[in-house]
Order: sequence, then C-alpha cells, then structure tokens
Amino acid sequence: MSTTSSSANQTSRAYLACVPHVPLTSVQERKDNPDFWRAYDERVREFREFDPDLVVVFGGDHYDGMHLKLMPQFVVGQVAEALNDCGGYPGPLNIPLDIAGRAVNHLVEHEFDVAASYAMEVDHGFSNVLHWFLGELNAKPVLPIHINSLVDPRPTFRRCRLLGAEIGRFARTLGKKVAFLGSGGLSHQTDFIFPQFHTAPNEDVKEYIVHGGARGGAISRDKWMQGIREGMDKLSGQLLDGSFHASWINEAWDRQFLEVLASGNLERFDSWTDAEVLKAAGYGGSEVRQWIAAAAAHQAFDRGATLHIDYYSPDTTLAVGVGVVHA
Repeated sequence: MSTTSSSANQTSRAYLACVPHVPLTSVQERKDNPDFWRAYDERVREFREFDPDLVVVFGGDHYDGMHLKLMPQFVVGQVAEALNDCGGYPGPLNIPLDIAGRAVNHLVEHEFDVAASYAMEVDHGFSNVLHWFLGELNAKPVLPIHINSLVDPRPTFRRCRLLGAEIGRFARTLGKKVAFLGSGGLSHQTDFIFPQFHTAPNEDVKEYIVHGGARGGAISRDKWMQGIREGMDKLSGQLLDGSFHASWINEAWDRQFLEVLASGNLERFDSWTDAEVLKAAGYGGSEVRQWIAAAAAHQAFDRGATLHIDYYSPDTTLAVGVGVVHA
C-alpha cells in the first residue's frame, strides 16, 4: 500500500495488485496450489484492509463479450455486466457513471482515442479477479478498462504504459483511495483455444469469433463457452494427474518481465515488440499489457511506491506462468 503527501489530496491513497485470471483457479481446489493461494490471499487481505473507494481493473476479453466484427484496443466501461463463462462470475459491475465518463473525457483530452461502452460484457478476464478480491462483483465501485491482448494487432507496450499512467494521473485528481488491479497471466499459450481470424480451424469458428453467434451460425455464444468449460475440465484433469505438461511456460522470460516490472523503470517495456513476446511467451503472455498498465497507473499516482514480487512459479497445475505482485 502507498500513500501520497500532496496537501491538495490528503485522502488520496493507492494500492496495486497484479494477479492471474486463469480459469483453472476456479476449476481446481486450493490445495492443488497452496503457495500461490497463500500469496494471493495475503493480497486480498491487504486490499480489504485498504478498503478502496474505487477499484480500477485492467483486463481483457476472450471472444466472449467482444469479437472481431469490432475489436477496439482500449475500452472504458460505463455500464457493464459479467458473463457466466469458465473461470468467470456473472453479475453487474458497480460502475460510477460520473467517474467513468470523466475518465474517458480525460483520456481523449490527452490524445488517447479510446472507446466507451454502455453495454459492456466482460468475462473471466475481469470477473475472476474481481470475485476473489471483492466477493460480490458489485461490492465496490469499479472502473473496468479493457486492453486488447488477444487479437492481432495489439497495442504497443509503450501505449499500454502511457494509457495506464494517464489513468493514474486522472485517479489522483479524485481525492479517493484507489486500488489498481492488473488481471492476466505470464507466459502461456492460447492460440489453440482462441485463434486469430487467419488461423481459425474452420468456417464455423471463424464465423463465431467475428460475430459472436449473433448471426445464428453453428456456434452460439453458449455453445462456445460450454466448449471452453469442457476443454478446461479436461486440461485440468491432465495437469493434475501429470499426463500433460504445459511446455509453453518460459520461466526465464517470466522472471525477466517481473524484474523489469519491479525495477520501476517501466519505460524499459517501450522497446518490447509484440512479435518477440509472442515468440517467447505465447499469445497468452500478451496479457502482461494489463500488468504494465496497472503498474504505470499506480506509479503515476504515487511515484514513491515500491513494487514487490510476492510469488512466482512455472511449476503449477494452472497451465500458465503464475505471478503475484503488489505495491
């Protein structure tokens, strides 16, 4: 937890946590990864002790609420509902419309061409983290910010850092206790589950990822989400019995990312390229954009804060490089 000393905003304080949103956290029992949950639960305890007035969560979608018919790079939710997808928790988010609207205007005034949604549908990329930290999704005022980490082309790492920093500066003007949450995994592969348009295995999948079942194709959204549930259940069983090993986890890359993040010199990410990250960390590793944005937001809110790496392991049954950090 960090505090600020500005006499103009004595009530302004900030908290940061970056954690995975991998669906297997909801599929498997806690005893399967006790060290991870020990670190995670400590962050939740700190968060609840901090008792924020506003939670800013940087997350992403997985072809559940957003599709290729129109995939914006950045979306600030004004009104949002969480879907009942695998690893997710359904229900409305408690978004303060005045703050959400001011956030969009602030970003536009600072030359960010962001989208605003008054009917935003979010999946486990947001609701998984909000569930574990809040309990009920609408228990606290939340500002959800979507960063496209799934679909070609993705925003640059520099742009994600700059966006996060601007959100942090905006949040600093509110005179509130603000918690920033970064939701995503480290190295992992997702392209076989969530293909690109040009890698879709057949026309039915291509139709779904573009239109989300809205045109009555062979795959409805319910069928898509059910397929993901069945796939995750199968993968979880194989990970638990040792018949499958997540060979895509790149421990060296994960540790390098965490070292740069913890250094506080977030500008070092500006030179990272999408192609290099995809090659080293898989399509799922693209989700570190959410962590970079959240850390940049917190840093802009309070430049004196120190980020701590609480947990990392490439050896879990969660199929991702799993990290937990806080400030």
